[in-house]
Amino acid sequence: DITKQEIASFFGKKLVFNEEVWEQVQKIFAARNMPTPEINRSQAMVPEDFIALKNERGTAPGLFYEEGEKSFFAFAGVPVEMKHIFLTQAKPILEKKYGTQDKVIQRTIHTFGIAESALAELLSDFQPPENVNFAWLPQPGRVDLRFYGTDAQAIEKVFNECYSRVQTYAWGFDDDTPVSVLHHILREKKLYLSVAESCTGGLVQKMVTDLAGSSDVFLGGVVSYANEIKVKILKVKAETLSKYGAVSEECAREMVTGVRDLTDSDIAISTTGIAGPEGGTAEKPVGMVCFGFSVHNNIWSITHIFNGDREIIRQQAAEFALLNLIKYLQGHKF
Repeated sequence: DITKQEIASFFGKKLVFNEEVWEQVQKIFAARNMPTPEINRSQAMVPEDFIALKNERGTAPGLFYEEGEKSFFAFAGVPVEMKHIFLTQAKPILEKKYGTQDKVIQRTIHTFGIAESALAELLSDFQPPENVNFAWLPQPGRVDLRFYGTDAQAIEKVFNECYSRVQTYAWGFDDDTPVSVLHHILREKKLYLSVAESCTGGLVQKMVTDLAGSSDVFLGGVVSYANEIKVKILKVKAETLSKYGAVSEECAREMVTGVRDLTDSDIAISTTGIAGPEGGTAEKPVGMVCFGFSVHNNIWSITHIFNGDREIIRQQAAEFALLNLIKYLQGHKF
């Protein structure tokens, strides 16, 4: 890593050994019951006249340098370390030196199932006041609408007005994620989920279990990549595969029924499709994914075609499955 050398060169400073940083590095390795590699001494080299910002989450310190009213910071690249150093070291320096301004308040509406252009048309005559900033934040498959400023009352008023227009397409707010919203709904309604995946290869299940407490709402699932597993484990009929193929709504419905019966879950999701880059045809192109859903005795399926490379298609498909289930559950009482 040449970052510190380049910073020192830019400011015309020499790198000097900092004993306190070296002691912190050794302390971290000792806590791991590991000897400190000699190469880590380089982490204790700090440009002269710079202040080393203590990193209690890792071995690389942050750096702070000031000339007059100007301040310079450098942070470790690991996000959790960078955030920790900023909050515990850099933020107090900035607040002391520059003071604090009015707190910026923001509210966000997460939408799904409507294109950005259609959403813009829906809000064509919507004009927030000058003291409220309005941002469009399109993401693959969904759009976020964000309102921010320093007037909390004005922001809340605009937020509510916009929500009344897009309520049909809204699935969450502010820091909500598809997984956090789904967890909340399932826990509130005392429902259990299972998942059968083919093209997404376990990604839906990973998303669901990334959030702590998933055992309260998730029973388990099957990654049935091969047709043999679809038949043996999920009880997909061989005739279905022969007549319609694995990438079909018929197969998706039998997959979702199979995993529901296997786990005795209240709710189930299935995915089967072509993530690419090969395997597509004119009739079934790369990006085509079929989804199956089962909520109690109601079973349905949909097909969607995604754009992008293999990773993007799989990511979008997994999130699409969760968001479709969320919108259904939000619109029905149990």
